[in-house]
Amino acid sequence: MKNIYAVLDIGSATVKMLVGEVVSANINVLFAKKITSHGIRKGQIENMPVVVSEIKQLVDEASKALGATISKVALCIPSFHACIYQSDGITKVNSPLDQITSEDIVRALKLSKRFALKEDEEVISVIPAMFYLDTKSMKDIPIGEKSASLKVESLVITTKKKLLYSYINAVEKAGVEVLDITINAYACAKEAFDAVYLQEGAILIDIGYRSSTVAFFEDGYLKYIAQAHVGGYDLTRKIATSWQIPMDKAELYKVKYGTCDLHIGDEDVIHTTSQNDIEKHFTQKDLAQVLTDGVQEIMEIIKTKIEVINDGRSYETVIVGGGGELPAIDEVATQVLNSAVRTYRPDTIGARDMSFVSCLGMMYYLNDRLKIFGQMDSSLVLPDISNTMSIRFKGLTKTKTAYNSDTKKKGKLTKVIENLFSEED
Repeated sequence: MKNIYAVLDIGSATVKMLVGEVVSANINVLFAKKITSHGIRKGQIENMPVVVSEIKQLVDEASKALGATISKVALCIPSFHACIYQSDGITKVNSPLDQITSEDIVRALKLSKRFALKEDEEVISVIPAMFYLDTKSMKDIPIGEKSASLKVESLVITTKKKLLYSYINAVEKAGVEVLDITINAYACAKEAFDAVYLQEGAILIDIGYRSSTVAFFEDGYLKYIAQAHVGGYDLTRKIATSWQIPMDKAELYKVKYGTCDLHIGDEDVIHTTSQNDIEKHFTQKDLAQVLTDGVQEIMEIIKTKIEVINDGRSYETVIVGGGGELPAIDEVATQVLNSAVRTYRPDTIGARDMSFVSCLGMMYYLNDRLKIFGQMDSSLVLPDISNTMSIRFKGLTKTKTAYNSDTKKKGKLTKVIENLFSEED
């Protein structure tokens, strides 16, 4: 049986959908597309009807391309307002033979979220990091291992209720349900870093349109997350200001000719302005200088966020996100941050775009969840033209629950999250 998921990432610059399956350690992409986002600013939904329309557009296109109806999606939401906690839960193993089951793990994860939260805060992800049995500890999921008790150390991620509810609302108004949720920073790390880096220490710089996220991972945990209110928009604005041109034309030049490599910038003229009968010509090299200066300014701000975790050690540092698409941006970042920095571009066929990193990472996140919760109810059947077998989409809910449009916001969240992590056993 194939595990196929639809992932939706709603951002301030673009809305992205990826449909695929995890095969061994690889992702087979069946559909991937991004469109311009118009209803979101700095992670907040400002125009709900527009956002709903954009989600519906992608869902309809994916359904048409696959010849089936997508009814559920996994959701990546912005890291704005995210808070992270390290917690643990201890439970007795219920099996007569003391063999750990998925139910024991889920019960321990539920217990690990039993701590006081702010009134406007809601748990969106509870992620196991380490398992402790009677005689040993392990990072791998211990289903089938023998132990009288089980302790699970976990990463608990929360966000603002208002932000979370608005995103769930938008998805459900578009006619689809939410399978699971996590924040972009965690999803990106699942794709961009090998497991060893997440243990030894790694820094993720996710450059978005109007903001960037800095996240630090160590010992398998997301230990630090911060927002820098700079991004690709600032680079476009710098071009527009420097050359005295409209923003849309500046964005076009950035995408088409943009680079931070001052040595390969072409001397061919790409733009000419005229003022008082005096013409001024701008080349790709001129553009590279403007962008290099802009990236230096962005990295200086990001550096202040990284300095909070500076302990004298050197960490694997990676740039992801649509704002990191500029060639040689890693070289400028390396100079400013005084540490080796690389950009990460997926090599997955069908999604070789830095803006799809979070979607690909969410696929691996869902695959990890499947290892805990086992075989799940299918939510969509795709006809297989090669034989009479069917490919089934999997959801991460133990039982199917029909959505009632009159359900209160708390009820919606219960279906999405507390179905797995409610405190009721």
